[in-house]
Order: sequence, then C-alpha cells, then structure tokens
Amino acid sequence: MSRRSGTSAKLLAALLGAAVLASAAAPADAQPFQRQRYEEWRYESKRPLRGYEGFPAPGVYCSYRREPNRVCEYDKRGREVCRIKSWTLVQSCS
Repeated sequence: MSRRSGTSAKLLAALLGAAVLASAAAPADAQPFQRQRYEEWRYESKRPLRGYEGFPAPGVYCSYRREPNRVCEYDKRGREVCRIKSWTLVQSCS
C-alpha cells in the first residue's frame, strides 16, 4: 500500500465517522418520525435497587426491572431449594 492510499483511507474513515456522529447528534425535532435507539444497562448488587421510570426527554421513555440471581441446591430429600444470592437491575430506554 502506498503512502497516498493510506492517507486517503484514513480520510475516508474520518469522514464516515463524522457522518455517523452528525446523524446521531441531529435534534429530535429535525427527524420527528425516526425512533430513538434502544439502550439497556445492567447493574448487579446485593440488594434490589430502584431504577428510573418515566420520560427523561421528549419522545424517550425509560423503565426498569429487577431480576433475582438465584442459587439452587438439592436437600437430603431430593427437593430443589433456591435462595436469592444477588439482584440485577436492568434499566432500558427507547
């Protein structure tokens, strides 16, 4: 690869990156029918946590759910006994 083609490849990559950033940074008013992308975060803790539920911005709604992380064992009678070891908070916005 020559020096010139390497420079043009870097320039092309920079332009593509700038185009992606420009489209992502466009205000919601300019594109009223385009949906926001779905995002999800996971937090693990020893106790159940509360997340955010509601509208942080126009057209964006966030909700959460708490999922128990169970550890299951079998007792002497062969029954399955489960206990909650920790909790996972799943926060999602769209």
